Amino acid sequence: MKQWTVGLVLVTLLLSLCVEQTNAFIKLVAVAKKLDFRSLTRTFNVSYKLNNPKSHINQSIDGNITVTRNIKDLRLIFLYHTVSRNGTVQNALIKRPIDVCFFLRNPKSDRLVKLVYDYVMERSDLPVRCPFGPGSYYIRNIRVTDVPVPTFLPPSEFVLELIYYSEVRAEKMIEFRVHGKLVRLIDGIFSK
Repeated sequence: MKQWTVGLVLVTLLLSLCVEQTNAFIKLVAVAKKLDFRSLTRTFNVSYKLNNPKSHINQSIDGNITVTRNIKDLRLIFLYHTVSRNGTVQNALIKRPIDVCFFLRNPKSDRLVKLVYDYVMERSDLPVRCPFGPGSYYIRNIRVTDVPVPTFLPPSEFVLELIYYSEVRAEKMIEFRVHGKLVRLIDGIFSK
């Protein structure tokens, strides 16, 4: 047993001498290709724009949301799909049903959603509690590459779906999709 341990230490030492150490900063970032939006009710009027769509590093999203009636309950289904090399959308890798009003009262209830929520709230004037009434809200300068990406996601093409619906009526209100790709950013340079 002792010989085996000594052999393992020697092999590890030899491998460490043969491998060159790098001090590169590696980060997984999202790059948007296309945004899709559908409003299925007159309650929400949304306009959005993907700024600098051809620039991977400088992409940003701006949006305006007008709410026409009081919202007492709102549900969200957060879906993250990977896209295979032949272009077919796979089953959802992440699927989270979220009671938006409960989440606004308890933002620590879902760590994954809180990552994105904190980033978006710094750049918007969206309501922070339910119920919320009629009004105009904005989202500004959501830089796609700055949105926190969980480390367990694979670098691949993806479709992120956010589907909002009324809990009482169970009617879909808004469908928002981001088509994009997760890529590695090594010392500020995108890897293929």
